[in-house]
Amino acid sequence: MKTEKLIINAERNASLTAYLQQTGGEFSNIKKRPAIIILPGGGYEFCSDREADPVALVYLRAGFQAFILRYSVAEYKAWRNPLDDYEKAYNMICEKSDEWAVDTGKIAVIGFSAGGHLAGCAATVSACKPHAAILGYPVLNRATTNFYSSEATDVVNAVDKSTCPCFIFASRNDNTVPIANTIEFIDALNKNGVDFECHIYSDAPHGFSVADETVNMDSADMCSRAPHWTADSVAWLKETLK
Repeated sequence: MKTEKLIINAERNASLTAYLQQTGGEFSNIKKRPAIIILPGGGYEFCSDREADPVALVYLRAGFQAFILRYSVAEYKAWRNPLDDYEKAYNMICEKSDEWAVDTGKIAVIGFSAGGHLAGCAATVSACKPHAAILGYPVLNRATTNFYSSEATDVVNAVDKSTCPCFIFASRNDNTVPIANTIEFIDALNKNGVDFECHIYSDAPHGFSVADETVNMDSADMCSRAPHWTADSVAWLKETLK
């Protein structure tokens, strides 16, 4: 495996880190791999390390090329800077698809919290819609989005029949992003006939990421099913990208 870091926007400190697995040679049955773009959370104030490399490892093990986008945050978070960063990253991956051995018909996005909002925007209003989106404890409705940016897209109301398939996971007792965000979003997906799968866990703190020791998560802090979202999302994603 090799890694590359590319600058998306130098002024705004936006960058794309690529984790690239081999193809050909001893992997002769693999010509290109599916890709996933990872959008860490952090309230549009920073990009969380807990939702970056640990998440990339999950999808690398599943055979994906993994890309971590550190999008515009803090003083550079004005909408639509983060979405512009995503679109530039998506186009960069497509342009380098031969060099990076990426199947451009199988590009997914995953985002957490505020990164889940950005992933939701990618799935609904972006000019570069992914082929599937995974949203973790995401910010999606107008009320919660306003807390972070009054100008940012209301993802729930942006859902239409062109929205890509979505996998959503969250916890019922999240005290940072109300579960209403997820419930309203899946209702909108259902009304528009968009394929989705949703897992709402009974007990897990906001920001539980991959929910294991790699992110310093004590199993006593959550229900035993919460860590299952990683395996479930990988299975769903592979089926969706067939």
